[in-house]
Amino acid sequence: MSIDIDFSLALNDRTGKLFLGKDIISSLGNRVSRVRYGRFHEFPRHDFMRRVVGRLTHKETLARVHRHRAAALLPVIRDPRATLHLDPLSVVRHRLEPRDIVLCHDVGPITHPQYFAPGVEQMYVRAYDQIQRIKPHMVFVSKTSQQEFHKLYGDAFPSSDVIYIPTRLGVKDGAGRAVDGIAARFLLTVGSVGDRKNQVRSIEAFAASRLAEQGWQYVIVGGREPGADAAIQLAKATPGVVMPGYTTDDELRWLYRNASGFVLMSLLEGFGMPVIEAIEYDLPCLVSRSSILTEVGGAAMLDADPLDIDSIAAGLHALAGLSGTERARRLAQARGHLRHFAREPILASWRALIEKIG
Repeated sequence: MSIDIDFSLALNDRTGKLFLGKDIISSLGNRVSRVRYGRFHEFPRHDFMRRVVGRLTHKETLARVHRHRAAALLPVIRDPRATLHLDPLSVVRHRLEPRDIVLCHDVGPITHPQYFAPGVEQMYVRAYDQIQRIKPHMVFVSKTSQQEFHKLYGDAFPSSDVIYIPTRLGVKDGAGRAVDGIAARFLLTVGSVGDRKNQVRSIEAFAASRLAEQGWQYVIVGGREPGADAAIQLAKATPGVVMPGYTTDDELRWLYRNASGFVLMSLLEGFGMPVIEAIEYDLPCLVSRSSILTEVGGAAMLDADPLDIDSIAAGLHALAGLSGTERARRLAQARGHLRHFAREPILASWRALIEKIG
């Protein structure tokens, strides 16, 4: 089977979705007829043009979501072959058909719109309404996301598969560079800063744990999302909490290599790749209880109720106080669980899916 791929998210997105899309396209090889970036079939060569094309694509998406008259000036996209959409949002610019495939990371903009920028919910409502009406083949990055989607939109789809995100090549390769102001013992959180990632409660729990009085620090790195200001202000006022701001790849590697444990009390995740990366760096992890993070991390995870500060504080204490034997046991268990995310079997699943649907 030869397919087209809409990879328009590559124009604006620099998260794990970008790396996954590149992996899928590379793995499918000559099964891919062409890749679409908005209205173009080649990725812009210069960053300025990438931003221009990305802005135009976003404007077209908004026009179609809001049914603006300007949308009628451009026909919807319909390629002669089936199309793989690497993000549900791209379907609003296409005439979606049942033979198409849509990759869904999560339905967070529908179930938890408060964690996203204004307007994001409305865009995804339109996209998922179109998906529910046309019923293409669906692929999800986790069982949790699959279950949440079908609760909302039913099960009457021609196929529904879970294909995990593979581990990334070269994550641990390269030099490390120390980050100023960080002492010997620290716990680490990597991920966008804001309400969705729940850093405010994590910081409050760190203060309640009194670990700072024992010489521990809590380091939080990541870009800004809605709710970031509250977390940043609280971090400045809380002893032992360090927010270095922007970190380079070398600095991030140093943080992973030197941390004593990893913490992610997120309230909503599509997958949780930072947990996979933490396991690859042999870090024991404390994650949100009964969430996608426990699915991704497996039984080796310490967990806590992300809405309960006392529960998080107890989890931080447990993480900081792991004995050498318990730490080694959990790390061995976590490394075994990483087999679920081995690159070649996962990418082979994508190739098999395309062949099966074709």
